[in-house]
Amino acid sequence: CYRGPQLYDAPQTKTLVKKWVDFYRKHRRILDADIIHLRRPDGRDYDAILHADPHGKEKGLLMVHNPLNESITREIEIDLYYTGLKNQAIMSENGGVTKKVMLNGTKLNLRVTIPAKNRRWFVFAP
Repeated sequence: CYRGPQLYDAPQTKTLVKKWVDFYRKHRRILDADIIHLRRPDGRDYDAILHADPHGKEKGLLMVHNPLNESITREIEIDLYYTGLKNQAIMSENGGVTKKVMLNGTKLNLRVTIPAKNRRWFVFAP
């Protein structure tokens, strides 16, 4: 037994596991859809992947991760072509308030600030 007789080491572990299992259950269809890597994860700057499903309710889910020890702000061009979205979309950041964003055809320029060793995620819908 590698972990010991308990399923969770501490209540914090259980809370963290529950958070991400709930996230997966809520976004299962888009998370199981095709993935487009926007930037290679090399550990020197952010890395980002876009889940795309033009047939689902959620057309895209962008996950941007910062592996660095300091907060970063980046302007990222995202091509939402494979999501089926064009000219406009509804976007929410980290499950928060939704807002309408205008696209340049299928492209979106997104300015994102990511805390150190953290991530931001965005959901796109029509």
